[in-house]
Amino acid sequence: MELLSPKSFDFLWELTLHNQRPWFQAHKEEFTAVLDKPFKALAYETERLLQEKLPEADLRLHVSRIYRDARRLFGRGPYQDNLWFSLQEKDASDRGPMFWFELNREGTSHGVGFWDRNARQGELFRQKIRRDPEAFEALVKDLPAGFCLWGEEYKRPKGSYGPVIDPWYNRKQVSVGWDNAFGQELFGSRLPELLTASFFSLLPVYELFLSVYREAREEELREEQNSLWGMPGGKHGDC
Repeated sequence: MELLSPKSFDFLWELTLHNQRPWFQAHKEEFTAVLDKPFKALAYETERLLQEKLPEADLRLHVSRIYRDARRLFGRGPYQDNLWFSLQEKDASDRGPMFWFELNREGTSHGVGFWDRNARQGELFRQKIRRDPEAFEALVKDLPAGFCLWGEEYKRPKGSYGPVIDPWYNRKQVSVGWDNAFGQELFGSRLPELLTASFFSLLPVYELFLSVYREAREEELREEQNSLWGMPGGKHGDC
């Protein structure tokens, strides 16, 4: 398996400084060797290992492209200065929770995210916490040490359940994981195994996020069905 190396980061720094098509075309073989192939190899092997740990899941891998959407350049160069991949359940592969790994010119981050959570999904998440805050606090305390919590916070907090729960409860979107977690192991053959183990340690959070996504989706489907029948509760309208 091709491995990431310090040259992977060197390439991203150079790309940031020379983000133009002529430079990239002149260095495309280098991109393939030091960044594209190693990153994809990591993604595919992590997918395989995580699927082995979660045989009941139907995980779908998505690997980002180096090319920016030409419609959304906004004065930037045509190439991304980072790469990422995600793993999501098939039935949640549009805006649902995901395992993710990102590599940028300054390092890496990885974890479990629910970035596209809408208002209803947020409320369902808070409902689950309110039903049993002690269980949720125990879940958080059982996570491996040193994790980061990301996501925009509400300007007006939705409630208070103590210092452990409040940072989760009062965010519009939630992502949890680590920055630069692997040290020199980042450049070794054990990285897919270590990344998979790290993802697996976040499984309780992922499963909670996934249950929220699926519950909200079931509500949406019921509403769509009711609208087809013409009245709340699925009853026929006048005809």
